[in-house]
Amino acid sequence: PLAAARAMAPTVILDLDGTLINTEQLVDEICTAVVLEIAPRLSPSVVHDALERVRGMRPLEASRALCASLELSTLERVTGEALLERTSPLLDARWREVRLMPGARRLLEHLRARGVPFGLATSTPATYLKEKMRGHEDVLAMMDCVVTGCMVNRGKPDPEIFVAASAKLGAEASACVVLEDTPVGCEAARRAGCKTIAIPSIRDRKCFEAWSDVVLHSLYDLELEKFGLPAFDDWLPVGDGSADRVLPVPTIEMRGPVVKGFGRGSTQLGIPTANLDIVPLKHQVDSLAPGIYLGFASIRGETHKMVMSIGWNPYFDNSKKTIEPWLLHEFESDFYGEELSLVVVGYIRPEADFTTLEALVERIHRDAEVARVVLEREPFVGKRQMLMP
Repeated sequence: PLAAARAMAPTVILDLDGTLINTEQLVDEICTAVVLEIAPRLSPSVVHDALERVRGMRPLEASRALCASLELSTLERVTGEALLERTSPLLDARWREVRLMPGARRLLEHLRARGVPFGLATSTPATYLKEKMRGHEDVLAMMDCVVTGCMVNRGKPDPEIFVAASAKLGAEASACVVLEDTPVGCEAARRAGCKTIAIPSIRDRKCFEAWSDVVLHSLYDLELEKFGLPAFDDWLPVGDGSADRVLPVPTIEMRGPVVKGFGRGSTQLGIPTANLDIVPLKHQVDSLAPGIYLGFASIRGETHKMVMSIGWNPYFDNSKKTIEPWLLHEFESDFYGEELSLVVVGYIRPEADFTTLEALVERIHRDAEVARVVLEREPFVGKRQMLMP
C-alpha cells in the first residue's frame, strides 16, 4: 500500500534546454552562423524557423532534420553528422555562458523544501550534459533521477524518455507533471500519460495546445496547486482589496542611455516610456522572463517608481524584444540620450494579447497603481537606496 501511494503521489519531471537553462539563444546563434556559412542562399529568418521546428530533439536527430528541412543534404551535400561536427566544438566552447531560466532555482528549491520528487528528462546526451551544466552542478545534484538522450532508443516526440523517468522516480506516469518548452517534448510527455505544462521557447504558442494541459509564459506563472502540488507561498498581495499580487524577484540593475522606441507610448497609449537598448543589456535581460515588472528608476539625479515591460508586446506583435520602462512621474521634457538607471525588484504578470487598445491601456494603468502601492512596502521600498548617489 505504501509503494502504491508513493507511485500516485504528485511528481515532477523537467526538461533541461529552454526549461531550466537558457541554451536556445546560444544554439540559435551558432547554428545559424554555421548554416549561413554553408548555404549563403538562405536567410537568417528561414534558418531560425527551421531551428524552432527541431527544438527538443536529440542533437544528431535535430541536425539531420535541419539538413533535410533546409535541403543542405541535397544542395550543399552536408549531412546531419557533418553539421553536428561543425557546431559541437563551437557550442562546447561557450556552454559556460549558459544561465538558469528565470524562476528555475525558485521552482527547484520549492519542490525540494516541500518533499516533492523531481527528475530530469533531457534529449541532451550525457557527454554534453556535464559541459552544459558547468557552473550549475548544484542543480543536477538536486535531481532525484536524470535520464539523458543517450539512455533511450527513441528520442522525443517518442514517449520513451518520460516513461523511463517516471519509472526511475517510482511514480505512475499519470501522477507525473512534466514541464517542457518544445512541441516535441510536450507530445512525448502527453503520449507517456503525463500531465503537461508548456512554457514555450518558440513564439508560436498555438502548436502546444494539442499536447498540453496549460500553456504558460514563464516559470514565474506556475500555479502548482492546480496539479496537486504544493503552492508557492512567496507571492505578496497588493493589499488594496484586489486579487492582484506581486512576486519579489532577485534584484536586477540596468543602466544605459534612453533610446527612441516605436513612438507609440505617448501617441497611441498616452503612456510615455523610456526605452533602453536591449543589446548591451543581454546579461540582465536573460535574467528576466518576458512580462511586466516594477522597481525604481533614476534620471537627472532623481529616483522615481516605475513599471516596465520586457518582451515582444503581443498586442503590437513586436518583431524584436524590447525594454520599455514607464517612470511614474511627470516630466517637462523628454530625455533621449540621457543616462537612465533601473532597479527591477518585482514581477507583476505575464505579457498578454489584449483584444482592444483600451483594455491594454487600462491594464497598464492598473500595473502602475500596483507599483505605487507595493513599492512603499518591504521588501521593495529599501531597494530605492540602490539608486541613491
